Order: sequence, then structure tokens, then C-alpha cells
Amino acid sequence: MATPDTASRRGGPGIVAYRRRLRADEIVMVDGLPVTTPVRTLADLVPRLSPEEGLAVLDSALHLGLVREADLARIERASAGRPGAGRVRPLLAIADGRAESPLESRVRLDCVRGGVAPDELQHEVALPGGGRARVDLAWLTGLRPVFAEADGVDVHSRPDALYRDRARANELALVGALVLRFTWHDTLRRGRVAGLVRRAFQS
Repeated sequence: MATPDTASRRGGPGIVAYRRRLRADEIVMVDGLPVTTPVRTLADLVPRLSPEEGLAVLDSALHLGLVREADLARIERASAGRPGAGRVRPLLAIADGRAESPLESRVRLDCVRGGVAPDELQHEVALPGGGRARVDLAWLTGLRPVFAEADGVDVHSRPDALYRDRARANELALVGALVLRFTWHDTLRRGRVAGLVRRAFQS
């Protein structure tokens, strides 16, 4: 919560208050309340978040259409000079609105850090039995394609989803692809995801 220079910095449960001078063009009205614009909000939040959280927030804002790629330079300028600003530029460089979940963002960040950035996001594959499948991340320049799926527990642990995922994995195997599946737990240890992708290239 941003407050005027003369106001108290006291927040409340779940609220962090800080003093900030805002320009008129950095404020919009939502349901009768003054709130900061998406660009200003991201400039305030991303320097304070972990890289994993920051990238997920940026990806989500792009995915939802709250900001455009042209706005990323404005976010960088607005965040300059504050604590944590140094981590903003690398995240802006890889932010991508095609990511559809925070887990996908975390998986991709680990791959970028590990030098195995994916070639494509939300890559469509023609299946031999007809139809098409879409995979979250794809590496297409090796001896065979490597695909990765970010499996959230809420969606992919249901019985119908498990059967559907297995059937699709079989179809993808028939096109010569190696399919990796990652969960939130895989992203908790830095380098684990990238290491498995690198091993997939060698298999």
C-alpha cells in the first residue's frame, strides 16, 4: 500500500505500507478505489519478490493483457534506483505471456539459468493418430525433440487427467519425442530441472 509522504507507514494484517509519490498517470480507479497502474504495480513488486515470483508475476501480467511487451522498458525505468532493481532487467528479458501458470515460469527460469532455455513455449505437435497436442516447453534442435510439461497438482492429479496425460505421452513418444514432466517440488532445488533437461539431450 502506497501512502503520501505525510501519512503513517503503519499497515495492518497482510499489508505493507510505504511512502511513495505517485504521478497522476500512475493511478487508476478500480471499483471506486485508487490503485496503481499495472506498470507501476509491477515496478513496485518485482524488485521485492524472489526471481521465481517476479517472473511469474510478469508472465501473468503479459498473459492477461494487463501490460504489453512495449511496457517492459517502462517497468525497468520505473523500478530503477530502488533495492532489488538489479534483478528486474534479467527477468524482463525473458518474461513471456505464453506461460500459463507460475509453475511454467519457474520451470523456464531454472532452464534459462542452467543454459538450456527452451526453443518454444506452448508448442503444437501433430500426432500420428490424428489431432494435435500442445506442450508447455519444447527443445527442437537436438537429435530428437524434448518436450516438458509443468504438472500442477490441482489439475493433473485427478484420475481423468492422469489417463489423458498418459495417453498423450504415448502419442508424443510415437513422434520420437522424449517427454519430461515437472512438478512444483522439482523447482525447489535450483538446477534440478535444467540438469534433467541436459541429461535428456544426451539420452
